Amino acid sequence: MKPLILLDIEGVLNPVAHPNDDGDSAERSLPDAKVSLVRRLAKCGQIAWVSTSPADLTEELESQLQLKAKPLRVELAMRESDVDQPTPKLRAVTEWLDQKESAGEADWDAVVWIDDVLGPDAHEWADGFSQPVLLEKTSPEDGLINEQVASVESFVDRGDGG
Repeated sequence: MKPLILLDIEGVLNPVAHPNDDGDSAERSLPDAKVSLVRRLAKCGQIAWVSTSPADLTEELESQLQLKAKPLRVELAMRESDVDQPTPKLRAVTEWLDQKESAGEADWDAVVWIDDVLGPDAHEWADGFSQPVLLEKTSPEDGLINEQVASVESFVDRGDGG
């Protein structure tokens, strides 16, 4: 199985800000432990950022991560009505996945979604999705942990989504 791995940043990777010499901006980076976890995920499938973080942050993270395949970026055109949903990104993620499928660009056979905000609506969506789906909800304080990456690795190794 080669899944698409939908990966949030804030609440999952929790980049740390480091002040620049100019004093105006801060570079953000990941602790080595998080870098290692993301690299393990990248061996499991194609990573796609599902984050409202600005593009310059994802570029900084990609530079640090040095992954073999450049992560995709899910366009999160959020609507006001999304904010009140248990999983605010669900509509945008569903639309993005549908667009990729329609364009013949969906070369994955399963979906993994790692986020700190995954509600019952995401579980309903996963149960009805046409491919196997694994949802991993992180705690915002700890973010992504080893056990969750191991769960993704197990999901991929089983190959059946079960």
